[in-house]
Amino acid sequence: MAKRVCLDAGPISLYYQRNPPKEIKALIKNIKSKKFSAFVCHVIFVEVFKHLCIAGGKKYAANCIRSFQLNVPYKSFSLTAETIIDAGLLKCQYRKILSYNDCLSITLALKNNAEFHTTEKELPDIARLRTVKYKF
Repeated sequence: MAKRVCLDAGPISLYYQRNPPKEIKALIKNIKSKKFSAFVCHVIFVEVFKHLCIAGGKKYAANCIRSFQLNVPYKSFSLTAETIIDAGLLKCQYRKILSYNDCLSITLALKNNAEFHTTEKELPDIARLRTVKYKF
């Protein structure tokens, strides 16, 4: 059975840098080879686009998003009422630490018993959340 991973915007954005970190390349390689089963909340791609647009412009960002969606197998999740409530509870509890996207990705990771892969430097201790942090 494939290891479950939930991707935040950071690892996806780092993958499309000129020289992505070897850990990020290994992560995406494992997803492409289906050793890892990836989960991404679809709204995260707005943040990914912003980071890539700043780094390389609109066309570059759009091409990277399309490339990821076509070439990297992942399960995308929309916002259900239950997801909104669970993410909202996290945002309420950790409003000074977590962004809305962090709360959505963490909720997705918890619901799917997946490791949360992120570039966030400071995360609160959340029960059952397994985290892998990447530095850039």
